[in-house]
Amino acid sequence: MNHWLRLGLLSALAALLVASPASQAQTPPSPVSVYSIWVRLSLRGYSQEEIESLLRNMDAKTVEEVKVRLRKSVISNLRLKRIRERFQASRDKGDLQDVLSSVETEIRFAGLENDEELKSEIRERLGIPLDRM
Repeated sequence: MNHWLRLGLLSALAALLVASPASQAQTPPSPVSVYSIWVRLSLRGYSQEEIESLLRNMDAKTVEEVKVRLRKSVISNLRLKRIRERFQASRDKGDLQDVLSSVETEIRFAGLENDEELKSEIRERLGIPLDRM
């Protein structure tokens, strides 16, 4: 009888463990990265105005910090691509168009198509005039 009692208690305990849902650890909500939201939206094809419109409820200071970070990323990427040297070495219209296309692509991927400050930085730091963009 003692053996049957133990077996019954073990099976009741096993049934109780299987029937009750296991509690999952509560993870704290991760902070929202406005930078990653901006980059995701720009890679999905949203324009700068659309992104800024979607982020209109965010703190203006935070959005401006994201723009500064994006500008630095664009300048850094253009330097890695040696855009200044390619621009100075361009010999014909095709070479120049390739350089301008690379610059335009970097700006578009960052979602800063209408950012005059970025265009001014590119003009000053890399010596590439972007008047027609």
